[in-house]
Amino acid sequence: MTISPVTDLPPLDNRRVHTSTEDVLVDRVVPGEILVIAFGFVSWETRPNFDFYGRLKKLEQTSGRHINKVLVRDSGNAWYHRNIEGLGAHPDQTAASLRALIAAIAPAKVITIGQSMGAYAAVMYGLLLKADSVIAFGPLSFLDAAQALLYHERRWLAVMRDLARDPPASGYYDLALLPRGNTALHILFGTRPDSANATESVNLDAMHAHRLAALGNCTLYPYPYSGHAVVQHLIDTKRINALLARLIAGVEIEEQGMEVSPEWLGWVAENLRLGGDPHELVAILQQHGFSYDSSAAAVARGGGQT
Repeated sequence: MTISPVTDLPPLDNRRVHTSTEDVLVDRVVPGEILVIAFGFVSWETRPNFDFYGRLKKLEQTSGRHINKVLVRDSGNAWYHRNIEGLGAHPDQTAASLRALIAAIAPAKVITIGQSMGAYAAVMYGLLLKADSVIAFGPLSFLDAAQALLYHERRWLAVMRDLARDPPASGYYDLALLPRGNTALHILFGTRPDSANATESVNLDAMHAHRLAALGNCTLYPYPYSGHAVVQHLIDTKRINALLARLIAGVEIEEQGMEVSPEWLGWVAENLRLGGDPHELVAILQQHGFSYDSSAAAVARGGGQT
């Protein structure tokens, strides 16, 4: 990537983001504004998409300020350890290119973000780049097959074994060993098992989250009614925009939430009849994405049932 004319780049649009064949895109630059580096998630059937572009554009409208955006994807689905066209052939090379890009943009602060495979990259590069903060949805904490088997973590063993057979020139296979510095980690994860027949008591993402939290300067956001796809859960429950506004721009906006449905009203009534604690019922409704006001109202009127 050519760094020198970065401040002259035109703004991105949906068409460019969705049709580009590149691995990295840079939006119009405004020096002194926040920079978000967004890493795309895995896709086995098609080329991975760029991620979070639409959400960041919406956040610009909400906050009234420009957000510098660098969109990155790993077309080889190698957890950002192999070639990222335009940036580098391995993590150290890619990190060096991103450092040069950050220097050219001259942002007020740097935030990395991603989900799943992109979350691993957000943590890895966030720490390597000494970013101000990392927002990671459901990240792995390691890419080591032997360690994965100890934890019954078999979801992406093939990727781990491929990297071990043919390692890149540099690699980071246990994120918990990376120097933390002053980077603030925000780890968001589901705790509900993804499979109905799962033998694990919680989603394995919870284990990875706690490994990353062990070194400090980390905030955990567990979602008990989500599996691995925690971003989709937050979208479905209409909480994603308020969350990103707070973590990226420091802006507090009201969560959209959902109105309590008749089915849930019946659930509230039944639990109250059985002696359920009203405060706990409100909290459970909120975890499912219902607004606080509608949750409290449903519980206050006994679920609307007689």
